[in-house]
Amino acid sequence: MNRLEFDEVLKAVGINNHLVNTTGRYGTSEKVHFWQDIAIYFGGSYYTVINGKIPLEVANIIYEKYPNNPYEIRVAGGASDYIPIEHAIDDQYKKEIQEHVEQHISTDEFLARCKKSRRNMLRRKNDNKYIETYHIDSKEGLIIFLTEMKDYYSRKQGLSENEVQRHGEILLTVSSEILKKVNPGITTYDWMAKDEQYGESYLNTIEKDNKIFLCYAFREVIDQFDRTINPYINEDIELDSTSNYLQRVDISANTYNEEDGKYRKNCCNMTIQVKGEENKVKYFRSPNGFSYQLMYTLAPDEYLTVLHYFSDKGNNETDKGEHIYINYFGDNSKQKIDLRYNITLGLAGETYGEKTPVTLEQRTFVYDELVKAVELASTITIDNMKKKDIQKKLV
Repeated sequence: MNRLEFDEVLKAVGINNHLVNTTGRYGTSEKVHFWQDIAIYFGGSYYTVINGKIPLEVANIIYEKYPNNPYEIRVAGGASDYIPIEHAIDDQYKKEIQEHVEQHISTDEFLARCKKSRRNMLRRKNDNKYIETYHIDSKEGLIIFLTEMKDYYSRKQGLSENEVQRHGEILLTVSSEILKKVNPGITTYDWMAKDEQYGESYLNTIEKDNKIFLCYAFREVIDQFDRTINPYINEDIELDSTSNYLQRVDISANTYNEEDGKYRKNCCNMTIQVKGEENKVKYFRSPNGFSYQLMYTLAPDEYLTVLHYFSDKGNNETDKGEHIYINYFGDNSKQKIDLRYNITLGLAGETYGEKTPVTLEQRTFVYDELVKAVELASTITIDNMKKKDIQKKLV
C-alpha cells in the first residue's frame, strides 16, 4: 500500500477526522485520523498503522474469513500468520501488567506474575478483549478491516450491517480515483519529449531506428512490449469496464513529484497482477526516465524478468540511457542469462560485466525474447483487461 491508496480508501469509507500528525517510518509527517476507539495513519513505507482497541470479535471474523491472510492484515503488526487470540488483551490484564512494572520485584517474580495475569485473562470471556495494533499492507485489506469494524458497531447498536457487502463498490471507487490521478495513458514518447535533459537523446534514437528496416522492426517489438505492460497506452485494444477487469486483476498505483532529489510532476508507478497469481507487470514514470517490467514465474524456482527502461542513474556511463534487460534465474532455471543491452550506446553485456558493441546475434536474441515477453505479459494484462468480443448467435 502507498499513501495515495491509503488516502483514497479513507475518503471512500467516509473517515476524515485528521486532528494531529505523527512521524512515519522514514521521518515523513503523516496525518492521524481518529475514528471510534482507534487511530489510523499511513506508516510512511508500505503499510497502514491501526492503534487502539480493535474488538477481538472483529479480529476473529477477519482471521476466519481470509485463510492464509492474502491481504496482509497483520495482527499486532507482526507476521501474516499471527492468531488474534494469542495477541489479545483486556483492560484488567493491561492494568495488572502496569502494576507489576511499578513494583520493585525480581525479574523472575515479574515474569511469574505476568504469566499468572495472562492465564487469568485467558479464562475470562472474550467480550471485552481487543487487539491493540494492526499493520495492513494492502488497500483491499484496509477496506476489509474498516468495513468489518463499521458493521461491528452497527451490530452492537442493533442497526443493519451494510458495509462489508460494499467492499467491491468501495474498491472500484478507490481504484478509479487512483487511476485518474496516476493517468497511465501518458505515452513514453510524450513523457520523454518533455524531458529537458534526456528527451532529445531518446527521441534521436527512435528517429534513427525508424530509418533502418531492421531497427524499425526492433523498435516495433519494443513498443508492443510497452503497450502490453501498460495497456492504458495500447490503442489497438478496447479495455473492458474498470468494474469488470478489477474482478480479474489487482492494480496498485501511486503518483509522486520527487525522486532522489529531482522534481517533476506526474511521476508514477503501477503494478498489475492477476488475482491469486505471482506473475506481475510494473510501469514507472520517473523524473528522467521510464521503466516497463515483466516479472514471470515460468516454473517452480524458475523465473524471468524483462525490462525496457531509460535511466540516468549509475556509476558508469554504460548504466545510463535506454536499455533492454533479459534475466533468467532461479535454482531450476534451464538457462542462466543476464544481459543488458544499452540501445542508446549500442553496447551489451552482463549487469556487472564489461559492455562491448552489441552483436547481431545479441540483438536477434533480445528481439526474440521481447516477442516471448509480449506473449507472457498478455496473459496478465490484455487477456484480463481487454473487452471481450460478444459472439452473435444465428437464429
